[in-house]
Amino acid sequence: MLKLISSEKMLVGLVALIAVGMSFIYLGKGTESPAQMLQTKPASSAVSVSETKISALEKELENKLKANLSLMDGVGKVQVSVSLSTGLKSEYARNQNVTKNTSKETDKAGGTRETTQVTENNQVVMPNGTSQPVMVMEDRPEVAGVLVIAEGARDPKVREGIHTAVQTLLNIPSAKITVVPMGGV
Repeated sequence: MLKLISSEKMLVGLVALIAVGMSFIYLGKGTESPAQMLQTKPASSAVSVSETKISALEKELENKLKANLSLMDGVGKVQVSVSLSTGLKSEYARNQNVTKNTSKETDKAGGTRETTQVTENNQVVMPNGTSQPVMVMEDRPEVAGVLVIAEGARDPKVREGIHTAVQTLLNIPSAKITVVPMGGV
């Protein structure tokens, strides 16, 4: 009888221990420490914004190249991948204003003191009633590399034509372009 009571107590204790452990697991899933929140949230949102802009530019270039290359004789089906190393670079008009004030003071002993105060103001020009600054120049993004996979690339003349077309359209060095034949089943 004593053995039966102690094993029942042990079983109840084990079930209670499992229940407490499960509640800790359940309650701990939705919480993050403040350090974890600071590390993951801001970094991912800042990166995703710039990656999205660059990805959109890459996709636009890929579609334009694919449309042009697919019209070429002998190319056939084509797949294009473009990798950019930078996004668009914009330069905005600035209103630069420099003010220089110089004052000379002479004391009773004949000593002089000269003070110069320079104030610089460098503001972006915003037209009245708009929230967009005046753009002076916009540079294209820098292409890191282009990969073209085409059915017709097995033919050396077609491959050379594709290579030359990409080099001409993007104005990039030959070393940044790779053209390979499409593998098929």
